[in-house]
Formats: sequence, C-alpha cells, structure tokens
Amino acid sequence: MTVKWWRVVSWLISGLLIGGWLWQLPVQAKVTTPKVLLVYDSQNVAQQDQRKVAAVQRILTGIQVRVKTEVAADYQAGSLRHYQGVITMINWAQTDLNNTAFVRDRRRFNGMKLHIGPRLTADEAAGLHAKRANLYQQQFTLQNKNGYLHQLLAFSETMVALTQLPAKAQTIGYLKSQSADQRRYPYGTIVGKQGYLPYLSTGGYSFVLAAQTIATLFSQAGHYQPLLTITKVTPYTNMAVLERLSLKLYQRGIPFAISTTTVGNHAHFKAFQRFARVLRLVENRGGVVFLKMPAVGGVTTSSGPGLSTLIDNELIQFAQNQVYPVGISASAYWNQDVIYRQNALKKADHLLWLPNPASPVYAKQDNTATTFKQSFYGLDAASLETVTQGSTLGKVATDFPIPTAVTFTMPNSQRSLQNLMCRLDRLNYRWFNPATQGTPTKITSGTVSFGYQHGTYFLNGQATTITDTQPQPKKLAAVKMETTWVNRFFKTQGTVLLAFFSITFIVFVLFIVLGRRLYLNMFKR
Repeated sequence: MTVKWWRVVSWLISGLLIGGWLWQLPVQAKVTTPKVLLVYDSQNVAQQDQRKVAAVQRILTGIQVRVKTEVAADYQAGSLRHYQGVITMINWAQTDLNNTAFVRDRRRFNGMKLHIGPRLTADEAAGLHAKRANLYQQQFTLQNKNGYLHQLLAFSETMVALTQLPAKAQTIGYLKSQSADQRRYPYGTIVGKQGYLPYLSTGGYSFVLAAQTIATLFSQAGHYQPLLTITKVTPYTNMAVLERLSLKLYQRGIPFAISTTTVGNHAHFKAFQRFARVLRLVENRGGVVFLKMPAVGGVTTSSGPGLSTLIDNELIQFAQNQVYPVGISASAYWNQDVIYRQNALKKADHLLWLPNPASPVYAKQDNTATTFKQSFYGLDAASLETVTQGSTLGKVATDFPIPTAVTFTMPNSQRSLQNLMCRLDRLNYRWFNPATQGTPTKITSGTVSFGYQHGTYFLNGQATTITDTQPQPKKLAAVKMETTWVNRFFKTQGTVLLAFFSITFIVFVLFIVLGRRLYLNMFKR
C-alpha cells in the first residue's frame, strides 16, 4: 500500500509541476477581426450625407474592422447577436428611427456602441452616464484639449451635447461656443463600451478627431504619418508635368504615391510607352504606384470574370514595362460589392480608399465590407489647409489615428504644379515613407505577382530593378477569359448551328445540281 500511495503522490506532484510549467507558457491568442453593424436612418442624398456613411465605412476598414451596413428600416430582430459592435448613424434629424426591434436589441446589446449625429436617446445618454443638452443656433470652434489647434465650424442650427460626464469618460476634442459664455462641450466621448459623436465631417480636424474616437472605442487607435498621394493620374495626363512633379518631390526628399488608371491593351502605342517611362521615373524617385480601378457602367452579376481579366491584363501590361504597383486604389463603394471585391480588390493586400463618385454603379451590392493588410483613408488636402478662422492644421505636424493618405489632384500645367508645391510648403507633416516604414506589399493577379519590401520591387518572387529606358519585353502569358457554363453553352450552340447550316447548304447545292440536270434532260428527249 505504501508503494501505491507513493506512486499516486508522485503522479500528483508531476502533474502539478507540468501544469505549472504549461501555465507559464505564453498563450498566443487567436486574432479575430471584429465585426460591426452600421445602421443609418437615411442617406439624405439631398444634403450629400451618403458621403458620411462611406466615410465611416472607410474608417472602420482602415482600423481592420469588418462592417456590415444596413438601413434601419431593413433591420431584423435578433441580428445584433452576430456582431461585436453597433454604430447608429443619424443623417436626417427630421425623422424618427422607426424600428422598435433595433432600438430594443441595441438597448440590450453588450458590445461596443457608438451614436453619430442627432437624436441621442435617453437610454443612450444613460449608458454614457451623462446628461443631454440641446443647443440651438450656435457656431462652434473645434479644438484640442490645450486649445492651440482649432478650426471654425459651420453654423449649427441644432446639436445635442453632453454635460455632467463621469470621471472615467474619455473626451477627444472640444466644441467651444462662440457665444458670450464661450462654454466648452466634449466632441468625441467614450465611456466604457459606449461612444458618442454629435456630428461627423468627412474632412478637416473634425474627421481627425472622429476617426480617433472611433479607433479608440474599438481599441485600434495608433499614430500614423500621412502618405502624400497624387490622384487622378491617367495615360492622358500631361507627362511633362508629372515628370517635373516627381523630380521636385525627389529633390526635396519627399516620398509619395500616385493613383493612376491604365489601359488593358494598346501598350505598343508610343503614348503608352511614354506614360510607362514616366511611371518608371516615379518609382526611381521614391514614388510608389497604386492602380486605380476603372470606371464602370452597364455591369451585371455576371461581369466578374470580365472585370478580373481586365485587371489582370492591365497588371501584365504594367509588368512588361517595369511598372510595379504596390496596391489598388478604389472608390469606397467597391468594398460594398461582392463582384468587385472578389474579382478585383482581393488581388491586392494594400488598398487606398477614395471618396465615392456622385452616382456609384454596383454589380452586386451586398454592403458587407472586408478588411485588408493595410487600408489608407484618402483625405483631401484642402480640408487640412488654412480656414477662415483657425489653425493651418498641417503646421503643427500632427499625425493621424488611422492610416491616412493626404491627396492632391494631379496638376495639369506648370502653373498648377507651382501652386501644388506652395500648398505642400504650408504643410509641415513628416510624410510616410513606404520604402522604410511600410509593410511588405503583394498583388497576385493571373500569371504575375508583384511585391514591394524595403524599397525593393519583386516580380513573381524575384527581386527586380527598374531602368529609365525602354525595357526588353518580358514574356508574360496573357490571361485567358474564364470559361463558364454560359460560355460553353453558347460555344456549343454555335458549333451545332454551324454544322447544321453547312449540311443544309451542301444539300441545297445538290438539289440545285440535280434539278438542273433533270431540267436539261427534259429538252434532250
């Protein structure tokens, strides 16, 4: 018995020691991308508030949060249990949020909650442990905590501000009244798992603080230097101006990116060769290229293979001319369309999100955005420049809470180029350098793959150099159109019809020959 008890005790001691050792081992938690439901009352197109919905989508994608967007009227009871966060966005203060199922589910929801815009309800204010204050007919200055950075806002007819905040509340920016009392109200507010923004702007200091509030609420806030980006570059751009711009930026030691469209054929034309030559100069002067997605029209749910082939051919044309994009740039709505995501966007792991056009064209809209290795929010530089009253936001050399690309439209003349350089002088940012600060990029498309790491370009996994002269053509296989059952059906149908008409034609010719002989024999008798 003594031996048996000793064995039992030995096993227990060994188990405790092994268990203690395992307890001390570092546990690698599985990284999961949070999923958020964005619910809005109306796009309010008359006031162009659909841009605000797209801005929130871009912010969330930039901080690696998957977002599903849904109008409040379409919400189904119980849907919130599939999400880790919910954002209520009010664009039209004159209407009520007439969906009791959503209001009830939101009240019971234990995840992250954010309210943007007017009509903050009593239960939402209670969740923030604050009191509501209705403000009418006022103008505010948005400022940071110390007040040295500020921007005058447009006149506000009505706004719901918070007062009597708890000690644990996080305040991101303040709204200072222009009235005699000059009272300050919080702009971005976070209390525990709940947040509040009284309004949202798609640019300026308001955007910076709104993005910081959203990123902080979802524990994704960071410090990012902006990426200087030149947009609206095309093969028809004034190449002399683009070449001069790249040279000026190179001489000043400013890294930059360009967002450019291209063509899928006609690469043998001299105009395209000149375009490619200037893009090679851009790459050799510290610039990187984002391939801009094409304008679309007349697309359907069956347009995916054609779109994929188009992008593949554009990338192959670039590769044959030693132009190696580091990512894809697209309007925000492309991430809300399953056809565009699967057949174009997912070819790259670095995305640059630009504002939507006036009338987006969808192939199959599903409002379910995905995330990428890195996403940049395209922010118009004009919103960061001097305002009527306030700071030149670029002078203080602030960084951004999410990856941000400060965009300038491509100048079309020497005069507009000089104006762009003067605007750059008024900004004091330390610009993001993809060569030294960026993560490795990758684009996989058809028969070719691109990579970029530490300033070195990779083609199909092999490091490559870029020459200023016209490169020798590379033998890259063209991408064949994907064969679908519809294509096979029509191809088979065409073959059958061709055979049928061929046989019919032969029989018809035989009848003519026989008929002629019979006709002649009638006279020979």
